[in-house]
Amino acid sequence: MMDTTPEEKLLNLIKKDQSKTRIRKELKIFTKINILLISIIAIVAVIFLADVFIFKQKTSEEIPAVDMQAKASQAQPVVSEPEEDNAPVLTDKAVDSKKISREEILGNLNLLGIITGENNQAIIEDKNLKKTFFLYKGDSLGELKVYDIKSNMVILEYKGEKIELSI
Repeated sequence: MMDTTPEEKLLNLIKKDQSKTRIRKELKIFTKINILLISIIAIVAVIFLADVFIFKQKTSEEIPAVDMQAKASQAQPVVSEPEEDNAPVLTDKAVDSKKISREEILGNLNLLGIITGENNQAIIEDKNLKKTFFLYKGDSLGELKVYDIKSNMVILEYKGEKIELSI
């Protein structure tokens, strides 16, 4: 066996120490990058969850339905006897010369679809505003309120009276 000189021993110790120091520096940089990435992911997750839970609970009351509100504020609907499905309907009998008739409401709104699930959602288009609304049971569109959402129809409530929109 070969004996190493003290200088070689010292040189080997210095090399080992340098490699440990380099590994420590690389590990610190790697750790900082991981912490930064985890922080970014956490922020994105919080924003996503806030969007899902906060904006999901916003009702369409915040969405202006100017034409419907203007027409609805001038009208007093009259109810006829309930039809076979036990839902009262608005008629054309005038209480006021400026009223929203059932036909005007039905002509202005179009039920595009229904998303079924835990909490059904109706997709309703307002032809006058040229906007589409995604509404849940209890949401309002002007003076119209979503009374119930069934698999093939939506029942709206207007000043206590029920109006059905079918697909």
